[in-house]
Amino acid sequence: MGKLYRNILLIIITTLLLPSCITNKQKLYLQDTNVVYPSVPFEEYKLCVNDEIIYYLMTSDEETQALFNGSQGGASSVQSNNAMTYQIHNDGCVDLPTLGKINIVGKTLKEAERILTSEFKKIIFDAEVKISLSNNYFYIQGDGGKGQFYLYRENLNIFQALAMAGDISNTGDKKHIKIIRQGSDGLDHVKTFDLRSESIIGSEYYYIKPNDVIYIPTNSNSFFRIDSFTSFVSFVVTPLSLIIMAVSLFNN
Repeated sequence: MGKLYRNILLIIITTLLLPSCITNKQKLYLQDTNVVYPSVPFEEYKLCVNDEIIYYLMTSDEETQALFNGSQGGASSVQSNNAMTYQIHNDGCVDLPTLGKINIVGKTLKEAERILTSEFKKIIFDAEVKISLSNNYFYIQGDGGKGQFYLYRENLNIFQALAMAGDISNTGDKKHIKIIRQGSDGLDHVKTFDLRSESIIGSEYYYIKPNDVIYIPTNSNSFFRIDSFTSFVSFVVTPLSLIIMAVSLFNN
């Protein structure tokens, strides 16, 4: 019977260990891999179709300022947290009360502020406009936590973003990370990259943009979520103990 137990254990270990092995090479960040991504200069975010902005008008005339900032008009506006948001439509324009359609797609927030300020100065001589992005969030799904997270600064990088969600588990596939990123045309584009490569720093995948969806697949070498020797031993010993117990009772 002892030989039978040894054979059972050998079969289980041989069957499970090979497909379940997750090595350090699969788990570690910033490796010198064969994958090299070109470095690209950091660019400020440029407004896209379907983005939603919030504007705030400043002027010495408090009554006029209150009137515009409290306005509820505009077919493209919706109520959100007591502030009006205005969507950029397919034609690249926002439809603002009094001003009408203003094209701001492809502009940075600062550039859009200058455009709106210039338009408001036509009717309010000392007008100044500040703009913020309402949909300033990114999302994480898969083997690295999940949820919606506020993009609190423009140069937030991929590692900081993942840390906000609790980082990727050992069973996560760092070699095939996907980002669903919105283009200036409002369409989503899927980008796949190897997060283990040290050349990820400064690449097009390094900085997170508004509306990014980061997806972390499960490593194909992860069998029954076995990501360490300890979890493997636990996985094998428990059912093996039950088998041995059942055989012993049957023989008795």
